[in-house]
Amino acid sequence: MLLRKYICRRLLEYYSQPAHKVVGTIDASIEFSSLWGQWHWKRIYKQLYKQQKGMWLTPVELFAPYYSNAFANFISTSMKPMLESKEHNSDGFQIVELGGGRGTNAKALLNHLQLHHNDVYDSLTEYTIFDTSPTLHELQRQNLKIESDHADKINLVNMDMMEIAEGTSSFLSHSDVPTTLIALELLDNLPHDKVANCFETDEIFQAELIPIDNDCRTLSGALSGASSEAIVDTSKQYHEVFSPVCDPLLQHILSIDPSLSTQLVSNGPRWIPSVALGVLMRLFECRPNSAVAFADFDWLPPPDLLSPEKQNFMLAAEPAIGDPIITDMKGIDHPCYLTTPPDELCDILYPTDFQRMASFTKGILRRDNDSRALPLSVAAMKQHDFLLQYGLDEVNKTKSWTGYSPLINDFGNCSVLTVSPHHLCK
Repeated sequence: MLLRKYICRRLLEYYSQPAHKVVGTIDASIEFSSLWGQWHWKRIYKQLYKQQKGMWLTPVELFAPYYSNAFANFISTSMKPMLESKEHNSDGFQIVELGGGRGTNAKALLNHLQLHHNDVYDSLTEYTIFDTSPTLHELQRQNLKIESDHADKINLVNMDMMEIAEGTSSFLSHSDVPTTLIALELLDNLPHDKVANCFETDEIFQAELIPIDNDCRTLSGALSGASSEAIVDTSKQYHEVFSPVCDPLLQHILSIDPSLSTQLVSNGPRWIPSVALGVLMRLFECRPNSAVAFADFDWLPPPDLLSPEKQNFMLAAEPAIGDPIITDMKGIDHPCYLTTPPDELCDILYPTDFQRMASFTKGILRRDNDSRALPLSVAAMKQHDFLLQYGLDEVNKTKSWTGYSPLINDFGNCSVLTVSPHHLCK
């Protein structure tokens, strides 16, 4: 079984919980101007985490609506030249959001477009949210289809991102309609693949899992040849092995950018954000006139393994560059994704190498550059730079009376990948 399939299943189990247990929210907007600087913000931030029921508070929720407004400005700036180019057969454009959370971002973004970019809002024909979580999908329906002024523009799809990446589920119709794809704090929760290069032959290997027979402690199926397409049973124990790359998605990704599997210092394993890259491939295959904004963590701290048992734990998986953090619902970190108890719901969070993702995206665009209304440019930047470029007014609204703004001065370990019309990146 391909490791990606197992990671996907564990994440699906985690995100199938009641929505309020996964993504938190705050009861009232924060009065940023009344804060006394960084120390006061840290205090408020800690209090908010204690009060809310969800596992995480995202920037979308903490800084609503200011954070989302900056992305609305990016969409307006990116879509206007595409709409004006007349090199396509559409009178409008579409927005696609992956992993819509509670629907907070969509509502704030649409409000901002309607109030401050009304011509762009009127040109928007559809805002589609794809979400793997059935419970968040239902919450989005409540917040955006029932309790929203933008219900006529909203389309909600409950679909596994891995199926989109692998091409086993429909994604977007083939069209030259201008489209913006956004994903805010989603990349860290998308299934990844682990790959390694053979030191002697330079052959690339993919990580797979083989179930361990608990009775005799042997690798079940090792001799009979376990199928990588086997049904994922997370109640079993698994052993990680490596075999030559044969997964079609991985093969396609590495054909575009072979450097994703190589190391500058060693030939050890590394993680590839295969589902995110697969979605990008599908996007530009279906919608060549697309802008993109992906925001997420570019670095994560090492897991907090306080107990001696966890510190001395023998990992069941080969350490790799870009290893995830595995955190259960009590906020306790675990040393390995293969050794958490089967009944323990855990979040699996990966850091994203935005420079490598940008390089891969450029490779996609080079492959098919003839059918675009405008040439596109790719950039990877720190999140605070993105917010200053597209949301300076929003940043000013989040400043404390000392001038400290948690919107740009906190979350320093976040970056943004953008794809936009060429002249915008000059």
